[in-house]
Amino acid sequence: MKTSIDVQDHIILRTFTGVIHLDDIINSWKEIFSRFEDLSVFKGVITDMLEAEMRLDDNNMNMLIDFLKGYMDRMEGTKIAIVTNTPQVTDTIMMDQRMKHVQIKSFSTLRLAFDWISG
Repeated sequence: MKTSIDVQDHIILRTFTGVIHLDDIINSWKEIFSRFEDLSVFKGVITDMLEAEMRLDDNNMNMLIDFLKGYMDRMEGTKIAIVTNTPQVTDTIMMDQRMKHVQIKSFSTLRLAFDWISG
C-alpha cells in the first residue's frame, strides 16, 4: 500500500495504490489534518482509489465515520470526491447521510471529480 497527498488547483488530492485497510485511510486523514490546519481554504478533497483495492466492511466504515466526526469542525462544508473503478456507492451514500456537514460523492474518473469539486 502506498499513499500520496498533494495539492492541485486548490484541491487536496489523496492517492492510494495497492491493498488498503481502515488504518491506512485513517492515517492518511490524520496526515491531511496535520498538514492543513484549515480545510476551508481548499475547494475540496479528492481520494483517488483507481489503483487501490479497498478492504473495508460495514463496521470499519462506521469507525471511519466516527473518526471523521471528531474533525467535523475542520471539515464543515468540504466536498469529498471518491474516485474508484469499483464504486462503493453504498458506502458513499452511508457516509454522506451520516456526515451532514460535508458533501461526499463517488466518481469513475478524476476529471469528473475535479469538475464537481471545482463547480
